[in-house]
Amino acid sequence: MRTGGLLVGAACAPIIAHVSALAVNFGPGAWLTLPERTRWSLAPDALLFTTSLAIVCAPVFGVVIAGRCTNSDRASVFGPAMQIGACALLFSVVSALLTLGWLFGQGDALSSVARSHMTLAASATAVMAWGALCGGCFRNPLDAAGISLLTTLVATMGLLVSGTIAADLPRSLVNAGLTASPLVAVASAGQIDLFHSDLLYQISPLAHTQINYPTWTLATACYLAGAGVFMLTFAATGRRMKGLR
Repeated sequence: MRTGGLLVGAACAPIIAHVSALAVNFGPGAWLTLPERTRWSLAPDALLFTTSLAIVCAPVFGVVIAGRCTNSDRASVFGPAMQIGACALLFSVVSALLTLGWLFGQGDALSSVARSHMTLAASATAVMAWGALCGGCFRNPLDAAGISLLTTLVATMGLLVSGTIAADLPRSLVNAGLTASPLVAVASAGQIDLFHSDLLYQISPLAHTQINYPTWTLATACYLAGAGVFMLTFAATGRRMKGLR
């Protein structure tokens, strides 16, 4: 199975996200003369841009990986899992290195970047595994990409944009929803108070309640467990299809 294109895409995607964060905040003439504290302030935006790009791209990557697998590949699960892991790891490592560049000179940068990007890698792995499972369940790859992307966006944004409905939900369900959202989980791991950003503070009733953000260890463990379940189910569908032949 060809993986070169996927790996190139995984390496380039965070570069695009970080450059976009820079371009949104500053004109090209200021890029090489940013003061140290201003450069530090770009790291949170870059992390959110990168996570958002992962949320959109990872399901599609998973569908592509599933589409390149034979039934034997699916049944063994090792090959697809290695491709998913390699893409998620490369994506996260490139983003982490870029983030360390923004935070150069800040004393506690390494631990913060490590926490946020381990959570990013785990969430990207889970979302790609979900995309692969959808790719294994739908005959049409466009259907698989659409369903996997739509469900990922619902998991990510559902609580953030559900208005008063979210505020009336049981706290245990809200906490589960926050953990299921890669954007919330990665932002929390990066010490970004997402609900008190200007936009969400205005539109989300949850921003005016006590928010229990997921810890990075809990979120990372949940995403890796979810990825494992998705890949085992993907392998089971491969064995079933192989047995039908």
